[in-house]
Amino acid sequence: MAMTKRADGRYQKKVTLSNGKQKIVYGKSPAAVNAAARALLAEDEAGLEIGDHTLVGEWAKTWLDSYKMTLRYSTIRMYRNAYNKHIMPVIGSMELRDVRPVHIRRVLAGVADLSESSQHKVLITARQLFQSARQNKLVSSDPTEGMKITKHNTPDKKKYLTDEEAATLMSAVTEPRARVFCGLCLYCGLRKEEALGLKWSDIGVGQLVVSRAMTFGSNQQLPTDELKTKAAHRIIPIPRALQRILDETPRLSAHVVSGLDGADMTAQMFKQLWNTHVKKAAAMPDVHPHMLRHTYATTLYHAGIDLRTAQRLLGHSSIQMTANIYTHLEAQDSLAAALKLNNYFDDLPAAEAT
Repeated sequence: MAMTKRADGRYQKKVTLSNGKQKIVYGKSPAAVNAAARALLAEDEAGLEIGDHTLVGEWAKTWLDSYKMTLRYSTIRMYRNAYNKHIMPVIGSMELRDVRPVHIRRVLAGVADLSESSQHKVLITARQLFQSARQNKLVSSDPTEGMKITKHNTPDKKKYLTDEEAATLMSAVTEPRARVFCGLCLYCGLRKEEALGLKWSDIGVGQLVVSRAMTFGSNQQLPTDELKTKAAHRIIPIPRALQRILDETPRLSAHVVSGLDGADMTAQMFKQLWNTHVKKAAAMPDVHPHMLRHTYATTLYHAGIDLRTAQRLLGHSSIQMTANIYTHLEAQDSLAAALKLNNYFDDLPAAEAT
């Protein structure tokens, strides 16, 4: 169909698609109509759903239900929170095909002050959202392509305890459930959910088996006990320090770390246990469970445990994760060596002037 001028002053033109159907495009000028026609044909050639007006918010729900519902609860919650808190307010009401890189920049600008980890969660959520939309022929390009988070030049937060701090912590934590929880993380490197999921039946002579994890919903335990990764299923030797704690711990339920009086543990119960009987008791307001696991990793390094064995004991799916910890500690050891060398050279007799 040739271009025609409408009574309202606009121009229009029919475009025949590959499936034989026709669409009419409009514009304020012949040039605008031709541009719209070229864009429509390009979308048709790319296999896009012509005339689709799916909103970002509509696709986000479909994406979560179709692509993410088989993941662990904590992972689903991460994606949902990243979208609901940071992506939806900015682009949730836009049509998918109207989102441009500038809009993604706006999303990332809104989280630029957050930690790099939080920014990364928002970016990967947006990226996977649009990559799946592209795979489903809803958009022709990914507006998140090439986007990066804002790096912060702030010192790293403390990740592990020194030997003295670990000893102080274990001396101060006397409540049996809190004490055995700390022992499992500090002496065996268990993750929080692994320590809470451990049962007495998982403990043998000189070793324990990590075979389940305790996951919470909003507060109550979820029925799933799936571990984080396949590598997380592992056998760990029990050091004597932990064995003594296990021997002294009352068996209130099937779980080693139970709720109050043997009840099922809840998220709120654990939070109260940690804040009262660990942070407050040890006067360490910044300590958190993962710090104890990281301390175990440093113990493996200082004990001379090789990298591959450390990976297995920590349940890391990639040896690179373990190597990153070891490399960081090696760098610290190099600095300590430099200080020793300086002290040595300072003690040498000064060369006589000639």
